[in-house]
Amino acid sequence: MQRLPARRYQALSRGRRHFLARSRYLADNNPYAGAAKETFVSALVGNGIKPSPLIGDAALKKAMLEAWLEWTDESDADALTDLYGQQAVVAAEMFEAGECFVRLRPRREDDGLSVPLQLQILPAEMLPLDENEDLGRGRRIECGIEFDAIGRRAAYHFLRRHPGNDLAVSGFSSETVRVPAEQVLHLYRAIRAGQIRGLPHTISAIVKAAIMDAYDDAELERKRSAALFAAFVRHPLV
Repeated sequence: MQRLPARRYQALSRGRRHFLARSRYLADNNPYAGAAKETFVSALVGNGIKPSPLIGDAALKKAMLEAWLEWTDESDADALTDLYGQQAVVAAEMFEAGECFVRLRPRREDDGLSVPLQLQILPAEMLPLDENEDLGRGRRIECGIEFDAIGRRAAYHFLRRHPGNDLAVSGFSSETVRVPAEQVLHLYRAIRAGQIRGLPHTISAIVKAAIMDAYDDAELERKRSAALFAAFVRHPLV
C-alpha cells in the first residue's frame, strides 16, 4: 500500500479544516450566524420528523407507534437526549459543518433495550481529511472514506477520539477505526459532481458575517465613547 500524492489533497484538507473551524466559531460567537443556525434547524426538523404508518389495522398501528416512541427515548448511544434531540443536533451539524455522520450501533438483547439498536452522532472532525491512501487494485481511502474498485463506499476510517479531546496528548487522537459503510449514515448536501464530503452552509457568508460583527462592535464602542462626553452650561446668577 502507498500513500496517495499529498499535493492532490493538501489544498482541499487545509481549506475545509479552516472553513469548518471558522464556521463553528461564528455559530458560537456571531449573533447573525447563531440566529441563522437556529432558523435552519427549526426549518429542517422542527419538533422532529415522525413516522406515520399507513396501515388499516388500528390496533397494530397503535402498537407500532407505541414501540416507536419507546425506542426514541433509548436511541442515543451517548444517553444525552432522545431521537428528536438527535435530529436537532444533526441539523445543527449540517449547518455548521455541512455534514454529519450517524453510526448504527447494534446492541445485545441483554442490554435491556426495547430495540437492540442505538444511534451515535459523530461530527465531521471525527473523519480526518488527511486520511488518504492507495490500497491497490483500484481501492483507495480518500478524505477518510474507503472506496472499493468500482467506486462504492466500503468503509469509514473514524478517529477513536475527537481531535480536540484532552487525551490527545496520549496519542489516541491519531488512531482510527474502520467502520463498514453499511453501519454509517453520511448526511451531506452534494453541490458538485463527485463531491464526497460536505461544506459548511456558512461558507459563502463567513467573511461578511465576521465583518458585520466587527462593525457592530465598533459602532457600539463609538456610541459608548460618545456617551462619556458631557457639557455643562452655566448661567450667571441674576
